[in-house]
Amino acid sequence: MKKTAKVLFNIACIIGSIVGIWHFFVPYSSNWFSYIPDAPTEIIQSINYINFCFSFLLVGISLLLIIVQKKLFDGSGELRVFYVFFTLIWLSRIIIQLIWPWPSSLQLWLVVAFSTEFIFALIPMIFLLKNKPEQK
Repeated sequence: MKKTAKVLFNIACIIGSIVGIWHFFVPYSSNWFSYIPDAPTEIIQSINYINFCFSFLLVGISLLLIIVQKKLFDGSGELRVFYVFFTLIWLSRIIIQLIWPWPSSLQLWLVVAFSTEFIFALIPMIFLLKNKPEQK
């Protein structure tokens, strides 16, 4: 089970990194601002800032988890909490998608994609929580 957990952990973190990197370019490749042509500069910049921070944090958290995975799977409690947070990010994305659906034909695919990523992250999280090292 540990090997499966590690493989799924790496898949989840790599997908997180890819999504984060991709999101740096989404506003321009998808022409986000064409939907709000008369928006003040402050609104445009706010969207840019939020997207940049989201992208940077998602890439950073994903890559940091890949870097520290040996300590995580060796039982670091602090890193376990950090990984639970990473998993909850994806769960919250599913919940948001269901409460405030994306207003396009992408809705179904977004729920499927976020759910798949959540499952990739959830299985290692369950493994890590069930296999905590004994406290001395």
